[in-house]
Amino acid sequence: MSHPGSRETVAYWAICLLILAALVDSQLIGAIAPSIAAGLGASKAAVAQSAGVYSLANAATAFWLVGPGRALRPARGLPLAALLALAAAILAALAPNVWVFYLARAVAGFSGGLVSALAIAALANASSYAARGAQMSGVAVSYFLAPVIGVPLGAFLAWRFGWAAAFWLAALSVAVAGSLVTLFPLPQPQIAPLASAPAEGGVLRELWRMGTRSRSTFLALIGAAFVSGGLVAFSAFLGTWLSDAFRADEFRIGLMFGVTGIGAVIGGFVGGKLADRYGKRRVAVVASGWMTLGLLLVPTFAWTWGLYLAVAFAALFAATRVAPIQALTTELVAPPERPAFIALRNGLSQLGIVATVAGAGSAYQAGGFLAVAAVCAGVTVAAWACLRGLDDPQAGRASGEVVKPRLWRLALRRGVAWLLIVGLGLPYLVSVAVTKARTRPDERRRTDTPATLGAQYEDVMFEASGIWLAGWYLPARTRPVTIILTHGLFRSRYETLERGVALWKLGYGVLLYDLRRHGRSQGEFSTVGYVERRDVKAAVEFVRRRAPYDRVVLLGVSMGAAASLLAAAEAPDVAAVISDSSFRSFRDAVANDVRHLGLPQWPAAPILTYATAWRMGFAVSDFDLERAAGRIAAPILFIGGERDRRMPVETTLEPLYRAAQHPAKRKLIIAGAAHGEAYLAAPQRYIEAVDGFIQQALMLR
Repeated sequence: MSHPGSRETVAYWAICLLILAALVDSQLIGAIAPSIAAGLGASKAAVAQSAGVYSLANAATAFWLVGPGRALRPARGLPLAALLALAAAILAALAPNVWVFYLARAVAGFSGGLVSALAIAALANASSYAARGAQMSGVAVSYFLAPVIGVPLGAFLAWRFGWAAAFWLAALSVAVAGSLVTLFPLPQPQIAPLASAPAEGGVLRELWRMGTRSRSTFLALIGAAFVSGGLVAFSAFLGTWLSDAFRADEFRIGLMFGVTGIGAVIGGFVGGKLADRYGKRRVAVVASGWMTLGLLLVPTFAWTWGLYLAVAFAALFAATRVAPIQALTTELVAPPERPAFIALRNGLSQLGIVATVAGAGSAYQAGGFLAVAAVCAGVTVAAWACLRGLDDPQAGRASGEVVKPRLWRLALRRGVAWLLIVGLGLPYLVSVAVTKARTRPDERRRTDTPATLGAQYEDVMFEASGIWLAGWYLPARTRPVTIILTHGLFRSRYETLERGVALWKLGYGVLLYDLRRHGRSQGEFSTVGYVERRDVKAAVEFVRRRAPYDRVVLLGVSMGAAASLLAAAEAPDVAAVISDSSFRSFRDAVANDVRHLGLPQWPAAPILTYATAWRMGFAVSDFDLERAAGRIAAPILFIGGERDRRMPVETTLEPLYRAAQHPAKRKLIIAGAAHGEAYLAAPQRYIEAVDGFIQQALMLR
């Protein structure tokens, strides 16, 4: 405002506070959805879908403002909207079941629509277009301040006192803000009101004429559905994903929303200033592009500081769009029509939220949060396209003629863009594909069991770091030894089924199981063996419980071999280890795979190596199998294939063999075998070698 400390300044911030207070409970839903679901006896998905109820009610605001409420002045209507928001928060806090909760969300949606339409119209009426971006920064900051203040506080109250306490906080906030708006109304210029009745054709006809008046008004309305849909759907399922994937409680989820909300507040603050300087449309378009990238980055991170940065990055550019979009769209219609047009735009944005949340819900069930991010990114791209088509009055006045960039500058920009895509983007995508690996289709379709091969077994489940792993347990018959078989990347327990049954028929106990994110086990990410070492250790603990007097032997293939070596280095009571086609270190494995694929070592190998480690939260230097082999007190049998081009015997198996310290260490090289295929190439020799090694190793211990 032009007079800091004046009554007008207080009125301005009172409006911004009301926007914040009225919307804080909608921000809370994503963070405390699991707690609400438990309290109401409903599913987390059902609570998340309450965003749709909110959106439908919000969409009804436009009909009311063009019909019964068309004579309502913005500054005078805000106290009424605050009263409705207060009632909605109280009703939600007292809701005994999910249906009453849905009713509370409907009232909150209608009151939120009124607050938004009347507040933005009042601010637009009180400012010039040239400076309106900065004026709307307060709106943007209010929208995104909720994750910084309201969500962490509400999540803490839900965690400490129950979910209803969060809505009592929302009710108190609305009561305070509503009182300030009533006591300090924002002065408005003299504007002729709309006609006392809609034009011929009724409310629908009036809204249609308003929306199709120009190409820009039409695109602004269509784009509104995409602008809000992508952001809200992403936020609605973010808390659920954090709970499902990382077992995060309400406090940790609230902390994630709060810390990353700082980025949104920064974006909301600077977005308006950038818009006034560089153009409303230009800033909104550029921010939408970067937001799309941020949405796609978030699901690629485990719970590390990188995840906080990725969410903050997406929130920063989502918030940067708000002030320029609000400033631009309020200029597309005459001042008397602003409340109705803003409400219509908000209504369509809420309908877009309904559709996007529904689509994101189906995507979450089918493909997890990565699929949700893909849906939301696609919707944001559609918003980007609509924003590009808007006419910006400021752009015409400020820039005059369009100056085309020189040819060399254009070539330089395109060259840098392609360098980033090929040199950075492609290795990052490969990293994501590997850590999002699942079992290959042919093994997913298999239905045979150890019984098919004549073995007695039972289906088992055991927990590893909060993740449930599925497997088959074949108890020992004549030998007090249980062998834990661990499969490789993109595989499942089926990879080791035949050799496991063959060993069981020799009298050994056998545990076949699926590593995290493979087969029928849970898990959000695969880390190519590093975190999977916890799965191997959990398998050891399972065997200890089921067969406390059995000796335990680890047998792993490729990624499973790496995980087994790492686990054995941390579990000194393992009797022996059989490492089939392990790699030497994570850095060496990436370099070998890049070479095997015919890609340039630089920059692909280092980017792939460090991007994966950064996203998954481990140090590259810690993922060293050669060092792990040197720390293992038990005998190790190293198995490799003579034709292994991915992990050649000379540069991989031999250094591991030299690093092992136990005098009973052995190695077996199978002629004609490729990577991980030693058993397929010579099954009888493989089983005889494993059996002989175990007998000799256990006699020596």
